[in-house]
Amino acid sequence: MNKLYLILLITFALDCRAQITIDSTKTTVTVREKLPTATKTLSIYRSFVPGQGLRHQLIYQPLTEELGEEPETMKLSFATESTHIRKMMDAALAKRQLNISSFSINLFPYEDLARKWVDIYVNSKHWNDYVKKATNLKRTTTLFDGSEVSEVHFYAKMAKYVLDLSDFSATLNDLFKPYGYTVASINFPEEHQQVFSADKLMLLDKEPNLFIPMPEYSITLAKIKK
Repeated sequence: MNKLYLILLITFALDCRAQITIDSTKTTVTVREKLPTATKTLSIYRSFVPGQGLRHQLIYQPLTEELGEEPETMKLSFATESTHIRKMMDAALAKRQLNISSFSINLFPYEDLARKWVDIYVNSKHWNDYVKKATNLKRTTTLFDGSEVSEVHFYAKMAKYVLDLSDFSATLNDLFKPYGYTVASINFPEEHQQVFSADKLMLLDKEPNLFIPMPEYSITLAKIKK
């Protein structure tokens, strides 16, 4: 059998094994893509957004079967994952018209996104100067029982300023542009803030003592103005 023909036959067989199913109610749409190695899920929820009316929130999260038993291990690629997200988006739009307001995803199981993110802050003079001068990167909070916990605390507006100067949103814009949306904002929480762990930084071949902020999971989207 011709070698090229055999490769095409195997590729076609694997593709046929990828099945997309949709469960829909009045307020939710759940799209699943069943692959030989895992099942991917895109969840869509309809809710009322003040000043905007009825909007839809997309939620996408890799499952434990993809991440393995060590969630700190970044072995996924967003460049690859976006192909699956598009397939599920197309299936959802074939089922229902969507008016999207946000996309919730943990960006950092994806090695390509995580590396780009860290490099933005490592190479930012604004961020490095801020970290050197800051005196409140840890905040002590007293709990109701009198015990104290130490939490990370950074200036969210500075973290966002540095991000907004970068081209990080370009990859996400490439995903949503065909559907008529653009990334309007990636924000940082004021409370319960997080930074990259030393283990995760070392997986990226970075210094483990770097202070790299992490954003909220929910990314605000807006319709592209024509």
